[in-house]
Amino acid sequence: MENETNGFHHIELHTIHPDYILDLFIRIYGFQLIAKRNTFNYSQWFLKSSQCQLLISSVLNIDLNNENKPNNDHYDILTTILNNENTRDFILDRDTTFNVALHVKSVQTILDKNPDVQVLVSRRQAVDEYGTIEYACIKSCIGNVVHTLINTSEYSGSCLPGFVSISNSEKQESNESLIDSIDHIAFAIPKNSALSAVIWYEKVLGMKRFKVNQQDDPFQGFSVHVGTMGMRLFASEYWKCAETACMNDKQSNLKFVFAESLIDSNSNSTDQITKFIANHKNQPGIQHLALYCMDNIKNAVRITKTNGAQYLLPCQDYYLKENNGYIIEATGENVSELAELGILLDDESDNQQELKSNKKVLLQIFTKSIFNNDTFFLELIERRGAIGFGAGNIRTLWKIVQQQIDSRR
Repeated sequence: MENETNGFHHIELHTIHPDYILDLFIRIYGFQLIAKRNTFNYSQWFLKSSQCQLLISSVLNIDLNNENKPNNDHYDILTTILNNENTRDFILDRDTTFNVALHVKSVQTILDKNPDVQVLVSRRQAVDEYGTIEYACIKSCIGNVVHTLINTSEYSGSCLPGFVSISNSEKQESNESLIDSIDHIAFAIPKNSALSAVIWYEKVLGMKRFKVNQQDDPFQGFSVHVGTMGMRLFASEYWKCAETACMNDKQSNLKFVFAESLIDSNSNSTDQITKFIANHKNQPGIQHLALYCMDNIKNAVRITKTNGAQYLLPCQDYYLKENNGYIIEATGENVSELAELGILLDDESDNQQELKSNKKVLLQIFTKSIFNNDTFFLELIERRGAIGFGAGNIRTLWKIVQQQIDSRR
């Protein structure tokens, strides 16, 4: 398998409704099912759209009285997770996005440099006719999140050892590819835990803090206050240096965003972060996955809406000239068109000339939760030179997610 141009290998979702999730990604967002496998305990489906790879897993049976052994020739982290009574709750009987699998140059280097990290699956190899991969799985400092570390430098297959490629007769019709790659992962975590997460990812994976936007404070991060509620954001990206074993030969696309609530854990108040944690078996976790659009976001939104995608829409006041309409027009975009589609636009421009030249523009739209538990959702994003996250869009996202929560009370 050729190494990806960013640090992500795949993102793994566990679901108790696999048919629905597969239909969503294949029919609505244009992913291709390229391989699958069935074991006694679980089934898995490997999806791909350009550089973006997703692994959909669903536990079917589990006999807690009999420990199952993983196949040594196959890539397998789930058997070990399910066999351990301290980790099976990470996935069992729940819908959750839990595994951010990463390309690495050396699995052992990361393990050796971090002897205090909880190793769930020790370093091992998996082999098939396409070669050998080396992998291990470690526990993140956040909730039920794990990271599979995968070295595919000696592997030429399109998936992972143990999976069976989909035959031409089995291939399902899907729409044109709309998604190019993974832009970032966002985590929902409790108050006063974001900085410790930034430190953990710097120590373990060599990532470094970067500014969310121009209003990001070095010590306080970027805060959003709406009434008595709000959140604080910190962000990390992969940092190229000789000390780390993470693989990322081009400009960094390995970005993590940590969103912490501003509500104390012992408070009776709730917001979208604390609601996520409560609905996520009282665990912090992956709040959303941002998918970078293949062509342009307007085309992707039109097609996915026709296919049945459900998006969170901002208040129409967002597009008024005195709010965001002027900025939208200055970039050459049509205000009515973005309003019809529900796309948000923000900029990182330092002056009017940069804004008009469309050099630092960010366009985003967010889906409703794809799980029944109102937790995980998707983001579609297009960057035109912007590298961070617009302050205006973050505030708008907070408001529309909060409005959705309030409307269900």
